[in-house]
Amino acid sequence: MTFKLFAATSTSIALMASAAAAQSDDEAMTDEQMTAADEAAEVMFVEVYGEAVPDYVTASDAIGRMEAMGYTNIHNFDVEWGVYEVEAYAPDGNEVEIEFDPVSGAILEIEDNWL
Repeated sequence: MTFKLFAATSTSIALMASAAAAQSDDEAMTDEQMTAADEAAEVMFVEVYGEAVPDYVTASDAIGRMEAMGYTNIHNFDVEWGVYEVEAYAPDGNEVEIEFDPVSGAILEIEDNWL
């Protein structure tokens, strides 16, 4: 059991790192990065829920929903602690950080991104 958890955690970290390393700040995500984000989300859900993985919004679908709300140039996608975190430009042009709950499909928080 410990080895399985270690292997799953290592895989999740490697997938997130590869997606992040290939993406520089302010660049919109490529299809390859989107696939890596979807894979990282799947690994995270297995780690958190085991065999009882609930239905959830994939990273690709979450980004599609954000784009439908007018967010653009979605970048720096991260799968962490059961939520998706991304940086994007809001419809008003300000750069923001968005936390998205993939189980409920709700945006949890939107903050100005000053960094």
